Amino acid sequence: MSKLILALLGGALAATAAGAQSQEQRYGFNAIQRDDLAAAEARLNAARLEQPGEPSVLINLAHVYWKTGRNAQAEALYRQVLARDNVLMLTGSNRQLWSHELAQKGLDRARQMASR
Repeated sequence: MSKLILALLGGALAATAAGAQSQEQRYGFNAIQRDDLAAAEARLNAARLEQPGEPSVLINLAHVYWKTGRNAQAEALYRQVLARDNVLMLTGSNRQLWSHELAQKGLDRARQMASR
């Protein structure tokens, strides 16, 4: 199963459990984890209106697009992340990774699927 991304940026890395829970909900992680991609997409689209350049929103929405066969849309979002500052993020498995690394992995995966 592909990695689920939960981005807790900057000061949010030290968030309380309650704060982390709201971050998980905001960035669609819980819905993605439940494989409720429609709910995740709705939540992420709403978050994108509020924070259009937030890498966690873009990466998670790209993941939803990829999982639902919309590779071109996923690639476009991954490219948006790569065009922005590289920021440290926290994955759903509590690993710290850079936004560009996550976006590049997602872009590579989307390209692989598109070429099949």
